[in-house]
Amino acid sequence: MSTDHLTRDPELKDPVGPAADKHTMAGRARRFGALHQAERTLRSMRAYGTVILFSSVSQPIMYILAMGLGLGMLVGEGGDFAEYGASSYLMYIAPAILASTVAMAAGIEFTFPVMEGFKWRRLYYGAQASPLSPGQIASGHLLAVSVRFGIHAAIFTLVLYLFGAISSPLGVLMIASAMLGGLAIGLPIMAYVSTLRDEKGQMSLIQRFVIMPLFLFSGTFYPLTNLPAFLQVLGWFSPIWHANELGRVLAFGQPTPAWLILIHVLYLLGITVAAWLATVRIFTRRLGLEEWRGRTPGAKADARRQDRLAVKDAADVDRSVDTGTASTPARAELPRISFRRGFGANYYSGNIRAVFGRGLTAIRNNRGVIFLSGLLEPVLFLTSFGLGISPMIAGVDSEAVGLSGGGTISYAAFIAPALLAVSAMNGAIFDSTWNVFFKLKITKLYRTMMSTSLGPVDVAVGEICLALFRGGLYALGFLGVLMVSGLVDPLAAVLMWCTALFVALGFASIGMAVTSFMTRFQQMDWMMMVLMPMFLFSATLFPISVYPAGVQAFIQALPLWHAVELMRDIAFWDFSGLTLVHIGYYLVMIVAGLALTTYRMKKLFLR
Repeated sequence: MSTDHLTRDPELKDPVGPAADKHTMAGRARRFGALHQAERTLRSMRAYGTVILFSSVSQPIMYILAMGLGLGMLVGEGGDFAEYGASSYLMYIAPAILASTVAMAAGIEFTFPVMEGFKWRRLYYGAQASPLSPGQIASGHLLAVSVRFGIHAAIFTLVLYLFGAISSPLGVLMIASAMLGGLAIGLPIMAYVSTLRDEKGQMSLIQRFVIMPLFLFSGTFYPLTNLPAFLQVLGWFSPIWHANELGRVLAFGQPTPAWLILIHVLYLLGITVAAWLATVRIFTRRLGLEEWRGRTPGAKADARRQDRLAVKDAADVDRSVDTGTASTPARAELPRISFRRGFGANYYSGNIRAVFGRGLTAIRNNRGVIFLSGLLEPVLFLTSFGLGISPMIAGVDSEAVGLSGGGTISYAAFIAPALLAVSAMNGAIFDSTWNVFFKLKITKLYRTMMSTSLGPVDVAVGEICLALFRGGLYALGFLGVLMVSGLVDPLAAVLMWCTALFVALGFASIGMAVTSFMTRFQQMDWMMMVLMPMFLFSATLFPISVYPAGVQAFIQALPLWHAVELMRDIAFWDFSGLTLVHIGYYLVMIVAGLALTTYRMKKLFLR
């Protein structure tokens, strides 16, 4: 029986419905496959589109107020930067801040979303089941991220124009130079992440070992020539430095030879094109197996794993035969299981050590790398600002930073205690947000834990203890560097280490509670929008006395300011009644955070 009447009108030659000619539709989708994939990625960005727009407006304002005006008061205006063509310190750093913020965004958009596409939600495999090719899937992701970069850079540039931080009409071309720098950073990362089969902390290592060093040693806040020669080499290889220099040429006409401008452009284009070709090749290998004549990804690793298991099983069988236990297996006695009873038994089982031990087991294979990564961040900040900014600052007035005794202190001694507080905050927030979200929403680990005798208090305190363990290692290594540098004495270092754990406990308690309300990892960007102003304004890199009294009062309400001041009180042995206020502030944070985290765990997983 003919079915033509279902799909065709007798008086029309073309199909009635759009699904009637599937080959035509498939061909159309194939022709515009990259745009379709870009549309899907952009639609997913709508879930955090508000934070993208908010950060694009707020970031330049925050950097202008903090670095341009706050740190600029210490560095000084005009003279030192006239040779570079800038009329102020703010004008000098503005193009570099634009390029650096785009590079930071690249470190996010080319890591977690790519891992989500291949592993966590396997979105790329769904696209591959359509007429789209692997190259079009990769191109779509690139196009969507480029749109985000363009919007961010355009808004950032407009704000800089409004604040008078750009003097040349060519400054609008900074949008292109910043986007090119972001792609030169992001595409090699995308190529690497595309090869990963599991996420075992590589994302945090990328941020700490790649993005952060390139950001700090690329001449963003000072001329690259302020650094020793061996550190200048790192800047020369950094795409961020090349994007910074291009931006300065466009923004205020920094004197630069034409051949060097050409090198900047060719270097960024060369990295972008080479990394893009590598990315397409890897996508084709992972998604288009029929088009790829090479090996199946992961086949060798799976074969080696199976061989090891086979050898282990054979050894177990031989051992049981030799001991005569194969035919008469010993009956192992099951351990007795005890349950808590009474008030609060459904909250706490008395087995925090199980959650903590499980966390240690999960990171046992890369403890050294984790320790090094946590130690590296504050040391890099201290090295970069200590060597790069110090030549432009004669010293910091003690009274301006709330220290008694008068006189001045070195800039390195001023920022060292603050960087320890920042390190404690960042380590605690990272462990209590990204890691907790991964276990909460991706692997569903907490759901499994709560189906056992463990209670919400066990899970919450166990995870927070794990964050403190890592934070304590980070602080211990950084304090060792400070003692070797002569910036703190041994007794103060011991007290500062205990204080770092105390500060980390406060941030970890609040961070885990806030994470329990999140549903998408993109919402973590809101967390960064809170951490960034705290880092910039909490007397970390300059005293808050440069701001009016009303602004100072707002800054003094931030938790990081209390941590920074508490660390400086210990480092300079300058205690007062305000020291007790700092301690009380964190006691309230800890109690409130633990209570809210426990409540949320019970609400999410227990009836």
